[in-house]
Amino acid sequence: MKYFLLAYFLLQPAFASSPVWLVESAQNHLFLAGTIHVLRASDQPLPAAFETAYEQSQMLAFETDIGEIQSPAFQQQLVRAVTLDQHQTLQDLLTPETRKRLHTYFLKNNINLEQFSRFKPSMIAITLTLMELKKLGAGSHGVDQYYFDRAKDDQKKILALESPQQQIDFLAHMGEGQEDLMIQQTLKDIDSLSSQFPEMISSWRKGDSKQLESLFVEPMQKEFDAVYQQLLVQRNAAWIPQIINYLKTSETEMVLIGAAHLVGSDGLITQLKQAGYKITQLD
Repeated sequence: MKYFLLAYFLLQPAFASSPVWLVESAQNHLFLAGTIHVLRASDQPLPAAFETAYEQSQMLAFETDIGEIQSPAFQQQLVRAVTLDQHQTLQDLLTPETRKRLHTYFLKNNINLEQFSRFKPSMIAITLTLMELKKLGAGSHGVDQYYFDRAKDDQKKILALESPQQQIDFLAHMGEGQEDLMIQQTLKDIDSLSSQFPEMISSWRKGDSKQLESLFVEPMQKEFDAVYQQLLVQRNAAWIPQIINYLKTSETEMVLIGAAHLVGSDGLITQLKQAGYKITQLD
């Protein structure tokens, strides 16, 4: 589902120019950078504001520990967590209509259904979206990975808003109880991904918060509110106190978070403004 990947996969709407904001308290400041986790090689170079924020920051904070989630141990834990129990199969959780649509998609893409029959729908949704993004040329060129590697090379301190275990728990329980709807929505999103992906990237590069909200947030709210609450609202609420604590340090942090977390009434930009912090969008 495009919501998961571009977001797992900006309330100044007019004349926006980048997806990076300066957040200021009375004494300190940090940079809040909205990212896309999966990009095409053609999407480089990144908007210049990212480099401005990076050069002025001593610490970088990511959604989670990117190095750890790439480890074999994490991958093994994740597979166990997103595997159905021995008495269930994917087909047991889906209606006949959804099973038929999924089977048609697998046949069209030469995929063996048995490869997926033991996985939870949340894992199916993410895997199918990644496959479709790969067809569009999107892969390991995301903003987060790029700056994680840069920070390691430059020996800047790296922070994480969530632990790897929290990521596993989130993925394992995402959409729980609404598994059929998750697969339906994923297949629907996949149908429009090739046409919408360039528009998403264009809106993100410009920091067009109104358009980003329209593309990322509003459809999720309307069509799958449970995942909207899990993916954005609950995680944003957990991150706000950490971001505010960063503003109490003398160092400057660059906080890199999926762009969908920044937009809309539940977004981090709105919440920080309401908490009294000065927010300025970088050119």
